[in-house]
Amino acid sequence: MIFELIRNIFKEISSAPRKVQHLSVLVLLIGLHSLFLGIFIFFFTELFYDLFFLAEIDNFFFVRQAGLFLFCLGLFNLAILRDMKKYYYFVKVIIATKALAFLFLVSHAHLAAWSPIIFAAAVGDGLMALALIFFYRRAGFITEKG
Repeated sequence: MIFELIRNIFKEISSAPRKVQHLSVLVLLIGLHSLFLGIFIFFFTELFYDLFFLAEIDNFFFVRQAGLFLFCLGLFNLAILRDMKKYYYFVKVIIATKALAFLFLVSHAHLAAWSPIIFAAAVGDGLMALALIFFYRRAGFITEKG
């Protein structure tokens, strides 16, 4: 089932116009990033904290909840790829989530055990949002008039 889904996604991407392909590949990479980061945080919570925060976890519930949220977000991103021509407007939702993640991370970094890693994550989310805006516009989904 998963292999068929992957095959269909790549078939959809390869049949799209070149500029839509670029956007689709970016959405694919962002979706995989969220999916795998979510899996890593959920199943390897202590290792995640050891690697990125050098801190003990006080409450596993909220950390694992964040991992599950990222996993679900990744699935949402990948679902769009089933038919980008039909669901292209959901890319705006991905842009919004990346922009909100950037704002949240920047404004709450001081609460983390090691804030530089939070700022790095914020930069990553901000760059993903900007790249999505660029390729969304380039694919012709945003016109000059609106």
